Amino acid sequence: MSLTRPTLIAVPSFDATQSFTFTFTVQSGSSQIVANQLTIRRQSDNQIVYQERQETFKYEHIVNANELTNGVYYNADVVVFDADDNQSPTSIPIQFWCYTTPTIEFTNVPLNNIIENASFNFDFTYNQIEGELINSYVINLYNAFQTQIATSGVVYVQNGSPPYEGSYLFAGFEDNTTYFIQITGTTINNAVVSSDKVQFNVNYSRPDLFTLVELTNNCEEGYITLKSNIILIEGTSNPTPPVYIDNDSVDLTQNNSWVEWNDGYSVSGDFLTRLWFRNPNPYSQILRFSNVQGQTIVMNYMQGYENVNSSEPQAYIEVYVQSIDGMEYYIYSNYIDILSSDNWYNVWLTRVNGIYQLQLSAV
Repeated sequence: MSLTRPTLIAVPSFDATQSFTFTFTVQSGSSQIVANQLTIRRQSDNQIVYQERQETFKYEHIVNANELTNGVYYNADVVVFDADDNQSPTSIPIQFWCYTTPTIEFTNVPLNNIIENASFNFDFTYNQIEGELINSYVINLYNAFQTQIATSGVVYVQNGSPPYEGSYLFAGFEDNTTYFIQITGTTINNAVVSSDKVQFNVNYSRPDLFTLVELTNNCEEGYITLKSNIILIEGTSNPTPPVYIDNDSVDLTQNNSWVEWNDGYSVSGDFLTRLWFRNPNPYSQILRFSNVQGQTIVMNYMQGYENVNSSEPQAYIEVYVQSIDGMEYYIYSNYIDILSSDNWYNVWLTRVNGIYQLQLSAV
């Protein structure tokens, strides 16, 4: 029985300061394998930098730590031997990189690990010494029993040069509840790196009163006390500072431009949301927020036909509501003429007894 050509399995990039196991396959019908020899060359000049024979029945070859060098591109092939020391044909070479193990971690979890809102935008940083790019990441949310309850799904990165900074918003956190969060990144060479599971607790920060303005008539003294619960909420933006139009509005029409407010308020129970805007990009997201019931509310500006008899497209607003348990539904506003680039428009979104209503109108 003869020896057939083995197939060396492709490998992700790995850290040369740690041992690494190469694996291979051999077609059925081949002689019993008792040893293998792995040869590794620098891709730049094809110089052999590692060649070793290992006696083993396993279809694997272990390269010890510090045999190779990080930041170098290599190719490798393998041959196998039977009990009579017959040698197989050489496998087709594979290529791989050695890189220092990358890091990925959350950067803005509060020091006391207490989040005071029903939503939180988790910031993270990926880094790698030799500059290996990150290709994608997944952020998973777990309950107190470390059972996964939500995920970002796979998010692909357009330019993952380290240090790469990103963020993802989770919403629907319950008050007085413990959660864990973890991020896992995959590099362009298929290396996988994960953060620790970070524990945090949710404890809503509630104002004492929920009325905008409270008036108290001090009739005996002849004056009125006014108490205001209107507060100024500091926001963040991209770009920073934001691009203003006529000093009365922010230009968010460019890709990846946004303004957000993450602290100082909460949305609970019934509510009324009003949004003023003008000249939106068609089919774009114009608002996203969450409430303490665990729902994420996304508002999109759309264009389309109200019915099959419509001859011209019209403008409308689409609202998408998703709960942390996965339940979701859509609601659509009334249709109006395509929005003028010069006029201001207003959206009313109300929630009463769990039912949403939506209205679009010119200002």
